[in-house]
Parts: sequence; C-alpha cells; structure tokens
Amino acid sequence: MRGHRGDQDCEGNGMIERIEQSDRRLEVRLSSTFAELERGVNLLQAFMAEIQADDDLAYRVVLLGSEVLTNAMKHGNKWHAKKVATMRLVVRKRTMELVVTDEGGGLHLSDRDALSEENLLADHGRGLLLMRELADEVYLEEGENTVRLIFNCSV
Repeated sequence: MRGHRGDQDCEGNGMIERIEQSDRRLEVRLSSTFAELERGVNLLQAFMAEIQADDDLAYRVVLLGSEVLTNAMKHGNKWHAKKVATMRLVVRKRTMELVVTDEGGGLHLSDRDALSEENLLADHGRGLLLMRELADEVYLEEGENTVRLIFNCSV
C-alpha cells in the first residue's frame, strides 16, 4: 500500500460519453487473446486522454492496466479465448479505481524477490512490485481472481 502522491486532478477538463452520475467509468469485457489485450490497453489509453489525466497518472494507470490485464489473460485464463477478462476504471473526484477480474483459479502470490540477482533479468515476475510502487493502494487476495488498484489524486 502506498501513500498520497500529491496534487493530481483525476477529473481533468474533458467531457466523455461514459458518465454515471458523479462517476465516470470505462468497463470492458475482453476475450483472452493478444488482439483483445491490445484493444483493452488502447481503450484505456484513449479513456485517459479523454478525461485529460496528467501524464504521470495516465502513465501509471495504463502501465498497470496493461500489466494486470496481461496477467489475467495469461495466468488466470491461460489464453483461452472463450474466457473473459473484465477491466473497469472508475474516476471519482479524488481517486481512480482500476479493477481487473478473470475467470481463472485465483491469484497465487509468491514470496519471490523480483529484484534478487537471480531474478533481475528474468522476463517475468515484476508485476506485483510494479503495482506496489506505482499504485497508491493494492488489493489482492490469495485464491481470488480480482486485482483492485487505487490511484489517489486531489483537486
């Protein structure tokens, strides 16, 4: 879990069509394929541009969205095209909440040190480290199939 990141405006000045009362949201259900993964990341990037999020916040949300969505499709759904990964981003006045859910058997967290010498050059295994460093709050439950990330921003 991380603390407050300073004065960032979640809302920006842009108007978007996806409005629900005081919340703005992007919600997408994706088949577990590379093409759908790319589509999901592109939708997330476009949404962040639409709401005019500052560059730092947009970078963190898109990077972690890509990471968590990839993990959901690869590890959770095992790239089965009939299994769905759901990504939801809700924008509120002072926070953004990114939630990704898959149809897999649940998270299996390891105590693996991503920064140890033997793991440093591995092509995998840094997702949890990135989440803890770049999101303000991280919610994971062993055996569950949902990752929830909170990004603080104030006006």
